[in-house]
Formats: sequence, structure tokens, C-alpha cells
Amino acid sequence: MSSISEIAKQYNFSASAIRYYESQELIKIPRDESGQRFFDPKTKERIRLLVHLRQAGLSMAEMKNYLNHLQDHDYEVRLLEQSHKRLTDKIEQMKQTLNFLDYKIEYHKNSKTNEHVLN
Repeated sequence: MSSISEIAKQYNFSASAIRYYESQELIKIPRDESGQRFFDPKTKERIRLLVHLRQAGLSMAEMKNYLNHLQDHDYEVRLLEQSHKRLTDKIEQMKQTLNFLDYKIEYHKNSKTNEHVLN
């Protein structure tokens, strides 16, 4: 049986995040007779889903809405498309920032070289 720490490590997530999501009723983790959490395949799949939704930038409210509409595929598609657009926009912003940093790095390298030549 896996501990919450082992599951967290497996999904590159924190144990406290799993506990928090459980407290917020985003996930129901079964427990054995001694009260230990039991991570069955269904529970592990839900954790994997939550990890990806969080990485996609969904808020807690959006994740709750997503989980409450698992049978409403049109709703899921709309929510996922919105998230996809946000991520695409963020990637574009990051590319622009990288281009700027590349420019500044080259500028300062060249300035250093030119300074050496002048002295």
C-alpha cells in the first residue's frame, strides 16, 4: 500500500496539496480499517487529473466545476479550450521574454567585447 508521500512523489505533487484537495472535496480518498488512506486506481487517476488541471492553470473553482460536470462533455470542452488558450497566450508571452533576454545577453556580451577593444 502506498503512502500519501509516495503518491505525491509519483505524481510530482505535494502531500499537503493532496490533503487540501481532499479537504475541499475535489477528491475522496478511501481509507482502510485503520484509517490509512488507500490509493486505488480510481483515486490515483483522479489525482493525476487534478495535477494536470492545476498545471493547466485552472483555479480551484474551475476544477470543482470541471469535476461537477464530468458528464457534460460540451462544458468540459469549453473549459479545456479556455485553459488551452490561456496556456498558449502564456507560452507566447514567455517566448517574447526569452527573445528579449537573448537580445540583452548578446548586447551585453558585445558591449563587453567592444569595451575591451577600446581600452
